[in-house]
Amino acid sequence: MSKKKLLKKLQDFFDADQRQKERHVDDIKRILKKLKEKERKLQKELELCGTGEQCVALQQELDIVYAQRMKGVKIVKEIKDKDKDEDEE
Repeated sequence: MSKKKLLKKLQDFFDADQRQKERHVDDIKRILKKLKEKERKLQKELELCGTGEQCVALQQELDIVYAQRMKGVKIVKEIKDKDKDEDEE
């Protein structure tokens, strides 16, 4: 195999890895949008709710959705920071 072919295969390998990371980040972002919509919906329901067990349940669900969303945001940020660090090296 010539050097050009080997370099081409190596470049294709690294490009595939980058595309996979980008798809993974895109999937997480899509999920984060859905979680944000659900969070807004729960917030509106909570505002309309008076007091009682239903409000407590809504608040708990809202807290869970918020925590999940923050965890996803943190993961996306870590992936981007890791990619940025790898690019600098």
